[in-house]
Amino acid sequence: MKKSRITVIGIFLLILACLAAAIYGCPRGGEKPSVVMVIIDTLPAGHVGCYGYERSTTPRLDDFAKDGVRFERAIASAPWTLPSIAGLFTGAYPSRHKAGTHLDPPTMADRRMTPMRPDMVTLAELFQERGYKTVGFFQNPFVHPGFGLDKGFDLYDYQGGDELNIRPAPLVTAAANKWIDENGGDPFFMVVHYFDPHLAYNPPLMTALPYINEYKGELKIPFDPEMEDLRSGKTVLSPEDKEYVKGLFDGEIVAVDKELGVFLKRLKEKGIYDKSLIIVTSDHGEEFWEHGGFEHGHSLHREVLEVPLVIKYPGQSHAGAEVKEYVSLLDVFPTVAEFMGWTTPFTIDGVSLYPRGGALKVPPHVIVSENLHYGPQRQAFYAENFKLIINVESGKIEVYDLSADPGETNNVFGAAKLPEAVKNQVKSIAADLEALLNEEAPAAAQLDKDTIEKLRSLGYITGGGTSPSGGDTTE
Repeated sequence: MKKSRITVIGIFLLILACLAAAIYGCPRGGEKPSVVMVIIDTLPAGHVGCYGYERSTTPRLDDFAKDGVRFERAIASAPWTLPSIAGLFTGAYPSRHKAGTHLDPPTMADRRMTPMRPDMVTLAELFQERGYKTVGFFQNPFVHPGFGLDKGFDLYDYQGGDELNIRPAPLVTAAANKWIDENGGDPFFMVVHYFDPHLAYNPPLMTALPYINEYKGELKIPFDPEMEDLRSGKTVLSPEDKEYVKGLFDGEIVAVDKELGVFLKRLKEKGIYDKSLIIVTSDHGEEFWEHGGFEHGHSLHREVLEVPLVIKYPGQSHAGAEVKEYVSLLDVFPTVAEFMGWTTPFTIDGVSLYPRGGALKVPPHVIVSENLHYGPQRQAFYAENFKLIINVESGKIEVYDLSADPGETNNVFGAAKLPEAVKNQVKSIAADLEALLNEEAPAAAQLDKDTIEKLRSLGYITGGGTSPSGGDTTE
């Protein structure tokens, strides 16, 4: 009788554990769920259907959001690829992980940039240490292994592209699906990084046609501008030209969204989709003259920082839920770690978004974005629906009341009274960032000549001076 009672209790506890896993999305005892992260380069939330965009650019991503938790206001930690993806992988401020720190003044051509600090712990390392297969597919030259983002990957499939010669989305999907077919039977951590949409805008004609078919101007596909001329104002585009450029960009989004659907379909066919934690996001957005500029890396306004973020838990718990509070991409690292039940005895600057007890409550926290690639350095702080942008060099401050002005068009510095709690929070974190910035940075990243030329072709480095690796580019 006693043995029978123990058996009944054991079965009862097992049922409770399974129910908890189904409800809260946590890994079931003894089971190791796979984790997949999809990063769509240069995708602003403002161009995504489920974030309110008027064009039907992302039907597959919109459908995926119905299976997961959609974070309505997700903020990248930097407005360009290298520091932002390093933050995704480490949960650390750009000031802390150091990837993409500029070692030379902004007036110097081809400024040297630093790799990630070698002592930073990455998500891939956590998975690798626990016996997971780890694999990533990367195209952007700012994730070249010389920058240190390959730490922890068994396979770091990097094929760096330039403005026109990239591994396009269909080939990225094919590579990822092939790996799934051959290795998907074991638990894995995978990152799939689509480089398009990104300059040059070179979409398939059929995906761009709905947005450009009435254009009568002189611009052609691809849109591959001389960025220095655009930034200096030497090249002037008409309103019609600008709409055409935005149409090409949206055409690229449509094409990538299709590939996202192909990839997710393969996960479903292999029985991986429902059992896995899947994250879809972007590293940064893109400006189309909303604040007078174009592209990214030059400002900290919403169009270059607000990105899609959808997290689907196993069993589709919380399917279709929406979180309206501001969150950071730095929150992804601690969210994954808590979901997996792993402790992180090192500094994490993000907070976990994991639905503890089934509740999707975001812990209050100040969100930080920093490390511009162009122009004077600035830092952005989000706190209690206020946003502050501080020019680190001049001390100029901009303040936006996001509840009344989500488009960040009205600087209310001097006119609006900030709550004392906001002032104190920002002061505290600004002091921490200042201390981090004053720490010694790593030596410049060592890049090969081919990668330097790819970065040059993308408009990220200019002139013929010193290369980002500190070497002579004329060899």
